[in-house]
Amino acid sequence: MGSRSKTDNKSDQSLLDILTDWYHLPVLLLIVGAMFAIRMQTYSNFIRDGEVFFSGNDAWYHFREVMYITEHWPSPIPFDAWTGFPYGKWVGQFGTLYDQIIATVALILGVGSPTQTLIGETLLIAPAVAGALAVIPVFFIIKSLSGRIAGIFGAVVLMLLSGTFLNRTLVGVADHNAIEPLMLAIAVFGLVVAFQKAEATMPVWEVVYEEVFDNHDINSIEESLKWGLIGGVLTGLYLWTWPPGIILVGIVGVFTILKISSDVVNEQTPEPTAFAVVVIMIVVAIMSLIAIDRVSFDTTSLSLLQPVAAVGVASSAIALSWLARVWERQSIDTSLYPVAVTGLATVGIAVLSLLQVGLVDLITRNLLRIVGFSASATARTVGEAQPFVSQGSLRRFGVSIPGRIAVEYGLTFFTGLAAAFIIHAKPLFKKGTQQAYAYLGVSISIIGLLFLAGFIPDALETVTGLDEQVAALLVVSAIIGGATFLASYDTDKLFIIVWAAFITGMAFTQVRFNYYLAIVVAVFNGYLFGQLLGYLDLKRSLTSLKNDIDGYQVLAVGAAILLILGPGLAVPISLGNTTTSPAWEAAQNNGPGAVTVWDDSLEWMQGNTPEEGNLGGAGNADEMKLYGTYEFTDDFEYPAGTYGVQSWWDYGHWITTQSNRIPNANPFQQGATSAANFLLSPNETQSHTVLNEQSTEGNQTRYVMVDWQMATPGSKFGAPTVFYDAEPNVSRDDFLRTVYQFNQEGRFSGTTSVRTDRFYNSTMTRLYYYHGSARQPSPIVVDWENRRVQTNDGGDITVAANPRGNQSTVRTFNSMREAEAFVANDTTSQLGGFGAYPTHRVEALDQYRLVHVNNQSASRSILRTTYRGAQAAGINPRTTVPPQPSYVKTFERVPGATIEGSNAPTNSTVTAQVELTIPNKNSTFTYTQQAQTTDTGTFSMTVPYSTTEYDEYGPDNGYTDISVHANDSYTISSAPSFNESGYVVSYQANVSVPEGLVNGDESGAIDVELDRNAQELSIGGSGSSSSSESDSSESDAATDNGASETSESGSTESDSDSTDSSSNADSDSTAGDEGGSSSDSDSDSQSSLDSPISSPSMKRAG
Repeated sequence: MGSRSKTDNKSDQSLLDILTDWYHLPVLLLIVGAMFAIRMQTYSNFIRDGEVFFSGNDAWYHFREVMYITEHWPSPIPFDAWTGFPYGKWVGQFGTLYDQIIATVALILGVGSPTQTLIGETLLIAPAVAGALAVIPVFFIIKSLSGRIAGIFGAVVLMLLSGTFLNRTLVGVADHNAIEPLMLAIAVFGLVVAFQKAEATMPVWEVVYEEVFDNHDINSIEESLKWGLIGGVLTGLYLWTWPPGIILVGIVGVFTILKISSDVVNEQTPEPTAFAVVVIMIVVAIMSLIAIDRVSFDTTSLSLLQPVAAVGVASSAIALSWLARVWERQSIDTSLYPVAVTGLATVGIAVLSLLQVGLVDLITRNLLRIVGFSASATARTVGEAQPFVSQGSLRRFGVSIPGRIAVEYGLTFFTGLAAAFIIHAKPLFKKGTQQAYAYLGVSISIIGLLFLAGFIPDALETVTGLDEQVAALLVVSAIIGGATFLASYDTDKLFIIVWAAFITGMAFTQVRFNYYLAIVVAVFNGYLFGQLLGYLDLKRSLTSLKNDIDGYQVLAVGAAILLILGPGLAVPISLGNTTTSPAWEAAQNNGPGAVTVWDDSLEWMQGNTPEEGNLGGAGNADEMKLYGTYEFTDDFEYPAGTYGVQSWWDYGHWITTQSNRIPNANPFQQGATSAANFLLSPNETQSHTVLNEQSTEGNQTRYVMVDWQMATPGSKFGAPTVFYDAEPNVSRDDFLRTVYQFNQEGRFSGTTSVRTDRFYNSTMTRLYYYHGSARQPSPIVVDWENRRVQTNDGGDITVAANPRGNQSTVRTFNSMREAEAFVANDTTSQLGGFGAYPTHRVEALDQYRLVHVNNQSASRSILRTTYRGAQAAGINPRTTVPPQPSYVKTFERVPGATIEGSNAPTNSTVTAQVELTIPNKNSTFTYTQQAQTTDTGTFSMTVPYSTTEYDEYGPDNGYTDISVHANDSYTISSAPSFNESGYVVSYQANVSVPEGLVNGDESGAIDVELDRNAQELSIGGSGSSSSSESDSSESDAATDNGASETSESGSTESDSDSTDSSSNADSDSTAGDEGGSSSDSDSDSQSSLDSPISSPSMKRAG
C-alpha cells in the first residue's frame, strides 16, 4: 500500500485517511495477541501444587541462572560448581542477555524481592512472549522490502506456522532458543535498513572525508551512519543473547565479499556497502569486547572470536573497497576482480591456518557442524541436533523430503522458494541481455534437475566426496553468486538471499534451527505477496482501491491467500502417516514432560541424602552455597563431604535444580563419555575405575539414578553406546543383536533387538533390572539363522533372521540342561536375551544398593517401546517388562560390609540372601551374593544392603535415610549335598549387617561361622532326623553356583538369584510416557509364570 496520506491539517483527515495511515498497528497487535494466546493455552499444565515446572532440560538451567542473577544482579553465574562433578563448569552461552532480561522483569514484578515461584512464572511465560513479539521485526523487515500489506501477510504466515518455531516458543519451553528468533529478526531488520540507507545516501569516501574532516558536518551521511550504528547495536544484542550467533557476522562477511565483487564487475561503486558494513561491525566488535567472558577463541561464549571476527569483516570491507579503487585507477578488466578476491581470500586463510591459535580449524569445524547438512554420531543422540530430513525422520513420518518439509511448513517453504527465485531473477530480467536470459534458463534447469533427478546429487557426492545435500547447496550458491556478476542487485535483496541461504543450510543440518528458518519463510512469503499485489496494481491507497478494483484482482489475491495459508497451516493435510495440525491445536500438546515423574525421586534425594559438603558428617555444607559465587577454574577443588550423582547427561540440570545435588554429567554434554563408560561398564571394577580417574574427587560419586529409558533398547539405551570409549571398537551392536523378521512368503516384517551378554553385564542393566543382585538365566532360548538378503541398492548381505518354517524365534525348555544343550549345538542361538532374562549368570554388585524407587510405574511405557519388536518375534510383550519397572530408581554407592566366614564346605560356593521391602511399592525383592570358599572352609564377601541400625543414620549426620529395608537378617548357606551315609548335609547361618558397616561410618568385618546340619533322606516318609554324623564327605550332586534347579517342574523360569514379589496384581495405570499421574494403584510385579511365547500355536521345545 502507498505511503501515508499527506494532509496539512490533520483535523481534516477522514476516517479512511486515518485507517490508511495506521491500520497496520491494530492488525499487528491482534496478531501478537493471537500468537501469545496460542502459546499460553497449556499454562496450567506447568503449575502443579504451586510448583513451577518447565519443559525439556536447558530451561531448568536458565531457571538456575535467573535465580542467581536476581540475587547478584546483573551478573550471571561466572563458574558453576554445582554441575559437572568433580570439575565444575563454566557455562558459556547460558547466563546471557536472555536470563538478565527475565531476572530484571522478575525483580521489577517482585519489587526487588521476587519469590522463587514468581521467578519461575516469569521464566515460564517468557517463550510465549518472545514468540509473539517475533512477528513485529518480521513485519518491519517485510515492510522495508515490499510494503505494509506484505508485512501483515508475512506476520500472518508466522502466526500460523505450527512446526519448530511454535514448539520452541510455547509456554514452559524456556530455553534460549525461544528468544533467538526474535533477536535474530531484530538484528536482520537493523542490517536491512542500514544497507538500504547506505544505498540511498551513497556515502562514498570523498563525501565521508569532506563532511567529517573538512566540514565537520555529517548531515549528508547522518541517515546511513545512524542506521549503521543501530544495525550494529541490534546485531550486538543478538550476540549478547546467543554467542554462537557469530554466524550472522559470517553471513555479513560473505555478503560483503559477494556484493562488493558484484558492484565492481557491474561498474557500481561498492563504497556505500562497505561504509555500512564497517560501521556495523565496529559497533559489534566493541559490544562483544566489553562483554567478553574469557580470553580464548570459543564459539559458544563471548570470547575473542566475536570481536576478532567483526573486526575481520570490517577490515575486509575496507580492503576490498581499496582494491576496487585500484581496479578503477588502473583500468583493470573488472571480470578479473572476483579472481583477485578469491586469490586474496585463499592466501588469507592459508596465513591464518599457519598460526598456532587453531582459528581456521575452529571456524571450519563449527561451520560444518551448523551448515554441513550432516551430524556426528554423538550429535545424532541429541534430538534437536539431528538433520532435518534425515532418513530416520523420513521413516518416522512416512514421507519423502518434500513431504517432510510440508509437514513443517505446509506450502510456505515452496512459495518462499518462489520468492527467492523472483529476487534472483528480477535483475537478470531487468538487464534484458541474451546472456542474462540464457543464464537464468540454465540456472532454472540445473536447480530443477537437482530436485527432480536424484541421480545427479548422488553423482555429485561421488565426484566431490561431499554429502549430496552439501554438494547441491554449493551448486545453487555458485549459481546465485554467478548471477551477481551478470547484473547488479539491490543491497538489501542480496543480503536477505545470502542470509536465507545460510539459515536454510542451518535448518537442514540441525532440525532445531527451523525456528530460524520460520522467520525466513515468513519474510519471503510476505515479499512474494507484495510482489503479487504490485503485479496486480493493488499497491494503492484504500481510497483508490475502494473506487477501482476488479473481480479478477480479488480472485487472484484470494487464491494466493488460500494456496499459501491453507494446506498444512489453516487446513490440516495428511502426509505419509502424519496429519498436520493448525497452530492452535498443535500448541495444546505441551507439558513439562518426564520431569514431573522424576520429581518424586529428586524430591526424595533432596530430603533424604546429606547436603553437599556434609557427606559422612564432614560439616562443610556452608562452603557449598547453591547460589554462591565461585571463581573460574578448570578443576574445582571441592570441600570434603561433597559428592556427585551419576546419571545420563539428559538429567543433569534436573538433579542440580530439583534435588540441589551435583550431577556428574549434564546437558552441556560435560561428562557424557564418562557417564557412558560408567553405565556400560562390564564389571564393577571398571565402573570404579571410571569414577576414580575423574580428578581427585571422582571417587566421591555417591548416588546413581537410572530410569527405564536408559535401561530400555529402543529408548535411550543406544545413546550411551555412542559415547562409550572405555574399550576399543565397542558399539551398539555389541549390546544388541538385530534379528530381522520375515513372513512365510519371505517378506520383511520387522526387526527385534536381542540383548547380548554385554547388555546384561552392563552396570546400568544390573542396577535397574536386578538391583545389584545376582541373577540366574532361565531355560529360554532365542534362536535365529543367518540368511542372505538383498539390499535396496541391489547388493547382498547376511543378516540374522527368524528361523524358516514354523520354528519360533523364542523357545522354552523344561530345564536349563536342555536349554544349554540346544545352544551348544546351535551356534545361531543364545540363552535369554529379552526383558530381564539374561544370557548367563549375572554376578552381584558389591557396592551398590537400591535406596529409593519412583512411585510411577513404567510398565506401559516399556511396553509401548518394546511391543512391536516383541510381537514380530512372537514374544509375549509383557515378558520384556522387568520386575518392578519403576520410572526412576536411585542407588547408593557404599563401601559395603565385609562378611568373613568359616566352617563352610571346602572349595565350594556359599550364597548369602536377604529379602528387602520397597515400602512405597509394597513389594519385595531378594538380594543374592555368592563367594567361593577356600580349601580350609573360609570365605569373604562384600554386601551393600544392611539389616539393622536404620534409625541411627540420616541426612543430619551425613548419611542416607534409605527407604528400602531388609525384612530379616542375611541367610548364608551352602548347597545341600549327600554324604556317604546317605544324609543330606548343608551349612547355614544367619547374620545381621549394621548400617554403619555398609555406609562406611564403621570399620571392620562381620565374622560368621556356619552351622553344619545333616538330615536323613526319607523316601516316601514324612519324617527326618538330624544327626551329628562326623563323616562330612559331600556328593557331586551339588548344583552349579550354589543355586538349586527347580525348573524340572515345568516352570518357564528357573529358580533365580533375584526374587521379586508383590502383594498387588500387575497394573498398567500409567498416564503416559512422560508426566501424568496414575489414577489406579500401580504395581511393578512381573509374574514368573508369564509365558515368553505370545502365540498359542508355538509350543515348548524339548
